[in-house]
This record gives sequence, structure tokens and C-alpha cells, in this order.
Amino acid sequence: MQIEIWSDVICPWCYIGKRRFEKALAQFGDREHINVIWRSFELDPKAPKQHPGTLNELLSRKYNVSLKQAGEMSARVTAHAEEVGLEYHLVNARPGNTFDAHRCWLPA
Repeated sequence: MQIEIWSDVICPWCYIGKRRFEKALAQFGDREHINVIWRSFELDPKAPKQHPGTLNELLSRKYNVSLKQAGEMSARVTAHAEEVGLEYHLVNARPGNTFDAHRCWLPA
């Protein structure tokens, strides 16, 4: 069986999904017959190279929520990341266009 996974290098949910997939695959009895192909996917090709402000400010504008609600959204993502052994510091994230990152991205 071949599985293709499309992922953006900047997407925190993509990395969480990668970890969850790896765990499921490790528990799958027939995993030696699985061929995984990683593909890059640019979530927002029209994004500027770097968004002004913080991730929470971007989320607040994008989803029309308060900064407090955007912070709560980031906290939920961080909690999900912790469940799969990832440590996120989204308060330091600086979102932007991922085109250049995709040109040299090779999954581990």
C-alpha cells in the first residue's frame, strides 16, 4: 500500500499529524508493506514572506476572534503537541510564506 502525506513545514497540526501517523504505523502489523511518500503542500501561497506581528495577532485577524481567544487556540495546539512528545513555543512563532522552505524540505 502506498500512502501519500501532504504537509506544510510551518503547520503545527501537520507535525502533530506526522507524529500520530508514525505511532499508528509502528503499531500496524503489516507496516513493511507500506510505502510512505511525503509531499510538500503550501497552505497559503499568497502569504507574505513574513506576516507583521505575532501568530496570535494573525489568528485573531484571520478568524475574527479576540487576542485572548487566539491565545487559547494556540494553547490548545500546544497541548495536543505535548501529547505526542512535541514542545511548541507558538508565542515565538513568526508566520509567513513557506515557498522557500519547501524548496529544500526533506522529511526526517
